[in-house]
Amino acid sequence: MPDLLPDRHSLPELVQHYLPASRRERLTPFVYAGGMVAIGLTLLLAKPRIGNVPRSDLSGDRPAMGRRRRAARKSRDVVAPFAPGNVTDSIGRSLMVGGVALALTRLLDEMSGRD
Repeated sequence: MPDLLPDRHSLPELVQHYLPASRRERLTPFVYAGGMVAIGLTLLLAKPRIGNVPRSDLSGDRPAMGRRRRAARKSRDVVAPFAPGNVTDSIGRSLMVGGVALALTRLLDEMSGRD
């Protein structure tokens, strides 16, 4: 005959499963999102010198000897526009996008209600 009542070891798991999350747990993602946006904005505004990346065309425009070097130089010129000039800018933008996405997801989750 199966037990219809939970034992004392499974009771905390049932409480966690059926009771709504505390207010603190529901607001924590907004705090994280705000921190991510703040750090990202700080990185974008400060532009630390440590994040600067040297130019990609260090070898100049001298004629390249050999087909492999010419192919490598042409490939470099195609890929170079996608490389960041300042790595901290890229990190800052990523943090801001992630923070906004986290806050928006949590907000929509709250608006959708409970099951």
